[in-house]
Amino acid sequence: MKSSILAKQARGQRRKNLQRRIVKNRYIYLMLLPVVAFYVIFSYVPMYGVVLAWKDYRHTMGILGSPWVGWSNFEIVFKNAGMLPAIRNTIVISLLKLVFCFPAPIILAFLLNEVTLKEFKRGAQTIVYLPNFISWVIIGGLVKTMFATDDGLVNNALEAMGIGRINFLRDSRYFYLLLIGSEIWKSTGWGTVIYIAAIAGIDPTLYEAAKIDGCKRFGLVRHITFPCILPIIAVMLIMQISNIMNAGFDSVYNLYNTTVYDVADIIDTLVYRLGVTDGKYEQSTAVGLFKNVINFILLITGNYLTKRMCGYSMYSLD
Repeated sequence: MKSSILAKQARGQRRKNLQRRIVKNRYIYLMLLPVVAFYVIFSYVPMYGVVLAWKDYRHTMGILGSPWVGWSNFEIVFKNAGMLPAIRNTIVISLLKLVFCFPAPIILAFLLNEVTLKEFKRGAQTIVYLPNFISWVIIGGLVKTMFATDDGLVNNALEAMGIGRINFLRDSRYFYLLLIGSEIWKSTGWGTVIYIAAIAGIDPTLYEAAKIDGCKRFGLVRHITFPCILPIIAVMLIMQISNIMNAGFDSVYNLYNTTVYDVADIIDTLVYRLGVTDGKYEQSTAVGLFKNVINFILLITGNYLTKRMCGYSMYSLD
């Protein structure tokens, strides 16, 4: 009896503390409302559409009125000849981005942090940020123009050196090189923003104490800068792992063609063709749902492994 009374009192106290915090931070919650409304309207409300994966969709009957067909749509898509290659290509491209694109902003942030001339640093930051604001449509056009076989800049240079022209755009061996190179050029600069902000929040006295102890510039990065921003790196790594099944529709769609489908066709482009081109909305929904379930599992797994390895995680699950 006494324990139940104490438990009720504890719950009442926690409720009062929560109300007190909400009142104290009311303006922050007010600023958060538009963001919450955005995700509720555009992310959560449309989620009822996932029922298409178990339906035989008919335009005249609508989503909810169409007949149920069970798991037949999943059976159809997994029997699709392009499904397994799309899964393989998605994983390969995502792993390549994890290996080459993920460390690039961290390294660039370290390099920019070592620049002492403020004017040069600001100018360099502005230059490396700019590619992020260029559409993938434009980048795809630039890449195709530069690597064109007949009059592309790269092939003209190769021919001038006596190497000969190479059909980069229609050869599967070069697709990953073009894709990852374009991704690094476009996103690395913008990716440094969060790391530079984290570095700026490091206590300067740590650097001063390390210098007194004899640390050089590389030692400062190794023993001060890197450990201090490790929590941010861990969170970004978890987010990257959770997106393994998202290889990047925009970049792939604007760079690939039918001759490189064997290495370039990913789950997102398969969903696009099933839904938009072929009008098989049920099958495209089934593939998209499968991909999101895998991403959710990877998110939880990545969070757990990161917590075990370095003590930092995005979600407290334990």
